[in-house]
Amino acid sequence: MPAQVFKTLIAGPPNTGKTSLVKAYLGERFKTTYTATVGVMMNVAQMEFPEGRVVLSLIDMGGQESFRSLGSRFYQGSHHLILVYDITSRETFKGVVEWYQALTDGVCLSSEHPFGGSLVGNKVDLEDRREISAKEGKQMASLLNLDFFQTSAKTGQGVAEVFHNAALASRTRVRTLVADRVGFGR
Repeated sequence: MPAQVFKTLIAGPPNTGKTSLVKAYLGERFKTTYTATVGVMMNVAQMEFPEGRVVLSLIDMGGQESFRSLGSRFYQGSHHLILVYDITSRETFKGVVEWYQALTDGVCLSSEHPFGGSLVGNKVDLEDRREISAKEGKQMASLLNLDFFQTSAKTGQGVAEVFHNAALASRTRVRTLVADRVGFGR
């Protein structure tokens, strides 16, 4: 069976650990030095499931405001959004709704099939500096109709679950859209 390929967009405010999450999933060692993503970085992740192989095309967007306008070139055709905030920064959490709206306006196919994704509270290894509770994160995710995860790119906690969820949710979304188009979803 051929691999299914899905496009996953990783986005959010700067300094939230988006690139570190991708690198952690791909098996790279965590680095304590910070280098801002300029524009967009692309990677590929492959997963084996009983139903076959899934390939995620990972589009890691720079968090600076000036790069958000570049996004429209890259987010079209995306199947899943991973929206990241830093649990130690109230500012990054405040920006979640604006990022979500900016990125999903051009992706939603209809109100019946909103753009799916995950809200990820990163840096749980810094629990002693936490400003956003898990309860607040879950409430925001529910408001935006997103799945909720807490992760640490440094320790690897929750990272695999986020990307596996992206693969499974993308596959489900595509099946639903295809079924609706051919009349099976009614």
